[in-house]
Amino acid sequence: MKQIRKIAVAFSVITFAGCATVPRDAGLSDVQNEVSGRSRQKIAIRQPAATDDESVRATLQGRKLDAETAVAVALANNPQVQIELAQLGLARADLIEASTIRNPIFSGEIRFPGSPAKPYEIALTQSILDIVQLPRRRAAGQATFEAAKLRVASAVLGIAADVRDDFFDLLAASQRVAANRAITEAARAAADLAQRQHQAGNITDLDLENQQAQYEQAKIDLARSEEELLLSREALIRAMALRDPSLNWQIADDFPSPAANEPNETDLIELLATRRLDIAAARHEVEAAERLLPIARTSAIGDIDAGAHRERDAEGPTTTGPALSLPIPIFNRGRAARERAETQLTISRQRLASITASASSQARAARDRLLAARSRVEYYRDVLIPRRQRIVALTQIEHNAMVAGFYQLIQARQNEASARREYIDAQRDYWIARTKLDRVLNGGR
Repeated sequence: MKQIRKIAVAFSVITFAGCATVPRDAGLSDVQNEVSGRSRQKIAIRQPAATDDESVRATLQGRKLDAETAVAVALANNPQVQIELAQLGLARADLIEASTIRNPIFSGEIRFPGSPAKPYEIALTQSILDIVQLPRRRAAGQATFEAAKLRVASAVLGIAADVRDDFFDLLAASQRVAANRAITEAARAAADLAQRQHQAGNITDLDLENQQAQYEQAKIDLARSEEELLLSREALIRAMALRDPSLNWQIADDFPSPAANEPNETDLIELLATRRLDIAAARHEVEAAERLLPIARTSAIGDIDAGAHRERDAEGPTTTGPALSLPIPIFNRGRAARERAETQLTISRQRLASITASASSQARAARDRLLAARSRVEYYRDVLIPRRQRIVALTQIEHNAMVAGFYQLIQARQNEASARREYIDAQRDYWIARTKLDRVLNGGR
């Protein structure tokens, strides 16, 4: 019996040693560091709630929202963030399983009748391959666990990027409404004047119809932009997972200024080498597949069980000795398991190659899009809008001198408002392009 107890104790020590390497926080601190280092935002595990978090309410109530505040609210309030963080628990469970050997098997028999002593037979066995393969399984599990942490961090950063996109869409929609109202007001003034002039017989029916048609079109454009504003606001509300519609929050007045400079191609190469989470995760997946391949190659052996056996027969003598159970690989030689593991390794390597090959192209395309959007912003800001403003000012001077007509002045103001509306879209495109570049550099979806 002492031998059996010693074997059981040894098995328990091995099992405990396997579990001791698993982080208690399921890698949450690593994900928090990854997210805060890339976005300066904080995340934490929170319990499900039917109402908005009090800190969220305090942040939003009566304040004007900027992009980073919207992201902070979403990361604190959106259940989708908690769903992604919960994946860490599943990854930790997989790592525990990979780091733990199977339980030993105890079997026993008692036979009746027996004389002069009741015969019995007991045995304690354990899979030898479980113990032998434990270091490889643990290493593969650790690699898979690291990949899971990187995927979770990437998903959280992707949620943050989606919130930024929704914020800039809402900001642009809000400013388009203001621009369209200015255009509509100018068109209304022109239509009213045309109506009075037509009644006085100073303009033709065609001139009146043209002015009224422009006014009606302006009203349609305004109504469409107001609808887009409502839809964009609801999209940001969903992204931030706000539950209380009575919260009094407003959007910022204007877009932030573009960054002082944009990354060049050399910067992109350096950033891609250090920031792509999907590439790092794919590398860990390749490592895990490589670790599991030798295990699959021994699958034909099956379970080799070793242990201790103790028996007492009816005559009274008791015997104790080692036990061994060894399968004979006649029918199943492990071919299916080997091919499956080899194929998985091939897939993992090809996935890594695919992500790596496309990363540079994605980054260049995102940077080109960003630079083009920046050029449009600067052109509208520095060239077109100042020119439209000067045209309005000169037309006003000629109108005061009775050289230019009122309709010319109205048209000049409408053209300026249209240029400002296009400038709004250019700014939105710039900031969404910048968010897209961050996505590419982070390796997000």
